[in-house]
Amino acid sequence: MDDVSYETVRIPTANPFVLADHDPSGKPVPMAAELYKPATLPGPFPAVVVSEGLGGVKTVRERRYGRFLAQHGFVALVVDSFKTRGFHKAAHPIRAVNVTESMMLADAFAGLTWLADRPDVDPARIYNIGFSYGGMISILTAYEQIRRLFVASDEKFAAHVSYYGPTVPRLEDYRTTGAPVAILNGELDENFDPKRLELIAGDLKNGGSLVENVVFPDTYHQWDSDDLKRRFDPFNIKALGVWIDPDNKLFDERNGRQVKDFKSRLMMIAGSVSLKGFHLLRDPEIMQKSDRILLNYLSIPADDPEALGKQPSVKGEAAPPMPPERAEDEVLAGGVPATED
Repeated sequence: MDDVSYETVRIPTANPFVLADHDPSGKPVPMAAELYKPATLPGPFPAVVVSEGLGGVKTVRERRYGRFLAQHGFVALVVDSFKTRGFHKAAHPIRAVNVTESMMLADAFAGLTWLADRPDVDPARIYNIGFSYGGMISILTAYEQIRRLFVASDEKFAAHVSYYGPTVPRLEDYRTTGAPVAILNGELDENFDPKRLELIAGDLKNGGSLVENVVFPDTYHQWDSDDLKRRFDPFNIKALGVWIDPDNKLFDERNGRQVKDFKSRLMMIAGSVSLKGFHLLRDPEIMQKSDRILLNYLSIPADDPEALGKQPSVKGEAAPPMPPERAEDEVLAGGVPATED
């Protein structure tokens, strides 16, 4: 990792349980994050806020993309929303109930603002990508209503790339920032609703964004995981649906009840989650395809989102993914903590 510099950072963020709780004048909390930078290239650099999946910041995924992006000339900020709030060692269902989308959105926009203030970052080229839970976040940050809630200035993400994000939230006010959105999913992933995904993609298009909805054939959830054999996860949220109104109130689409606190969130999740589960399986070929899509979207300046259609797709092979059996040793050699917490 001599070509990549790494450090842990703390960034002020907010901690709203639901969107309507957000108070810009409230007391900030320190957000845990990891910063990856090109070590040998001059700045300023384009930058990426990486929103983690429910599994937390992992060496084979979030840290792998941190390295990958830095090797391609980006500053990458890997956000750790679960560690920030003390749930990084909790079971996944406990994380899902306690660390909400609103908190993760606050973290993503805190990362945007922090990066935009750095002299080594080009503020017009800051992007948001995310995985699974974080993939959902990287779509939500494209809506103007959400951006305006968390950012007082005109700063916005230049593009958004969502990896296998669940199809949970829709907005009544679906106007976007105008930034393009790539939504990547696997055909064999049972944890998202394809019909609802079409509605979400339609919302984004009608709201003003260019949208690319990619479904990779014969591909399971989390094709960039360390699961060399197909693994079953018993908790399925395909049926979970949330409606966000213009006042940033959240409603359970199943029964119309407002989600406003821990109890109502727990009831919503418990009432919608099934044990049908879904499968995960690593697929290096799909990783290379999604890497090329990612790099193509990260070439877009915020002031010219239609540049996506003017540019040829990124050619050539992406950097090879780090093999799971070697990932921990290589990252340790570069000074990055190998813990999967």
